[in-house]
Amino acid sequence: MMDFEIPRGAHREYLIVFGVAAIYVGTIPRGEPCIVGASRDLEKTYEAMHERWPWSEISCAFWVKDRDTAEAIANEVNGVLPHDLDGRLAVRAETACRLIEQVARDWKISLTNHDAAMARVRSAVRRVEETISEANARGELAWFNATYRDWRIEAKKIGRVMSYAEALARLRKEVTKRLITLDILDFGTDLLPAIFPDLRKAARKNLR
Repeated sequence: MMDFEIPRGAHREYLIVFGVAAIYVGTIPRGEPCIVGASRDLEKTYEAMHERWPWSEISCAFWVKDRDTAEAIANEVNGVLPHDLDGRLAVRAETACRLIEQVARDWKISLTNHDAAMARVRSAVRRVEETISEANARGELAWFNATYRDWRIEAKKIGRVMSYAEALARLRKEVTKRLITLDILDFGTDLLPAIFPDLRKAARKNLR
């Protein structure tokens, strides 16, 4: 079983909203050959890689501030290391990881180890989820619950469905965006348009 933790669910959402990107090393169990690439969504990257090479896995990753930085480092590493006939790097994953760290040092780019990044993400997501749960218990999300009930009734008329769990996930995502951009945990009703799709638009589309 793979030891590397693939960001999924709320953890994946947080990293995508935050805008960071990873330089990852993918390999087969024996460690060679390997591939180095850049990704903002390691779950999708892993699925695509695993589909092409069924025994492959992500062995390590480092996070940087944006996709351009990740791609620049990945391109440098791919330009330096030798390749096999299939285009993969003809070195062990450990060698590729060391070179990623070396390039980052030479370019004075800060890398965050994947385990450290995931620890921060888990803490932030837990904070958001606990705050939502506490607000709901205090009745501060009455507007959200009432809107969900009204939206669900209208949505059924045009064949749309959204579970309460999905609505809560949408709320969590919008609250997370606000936490990242404004450093506040806010549950204002101005979040509603981003959580509940406009049913009037959907109805007009169905009439065409």
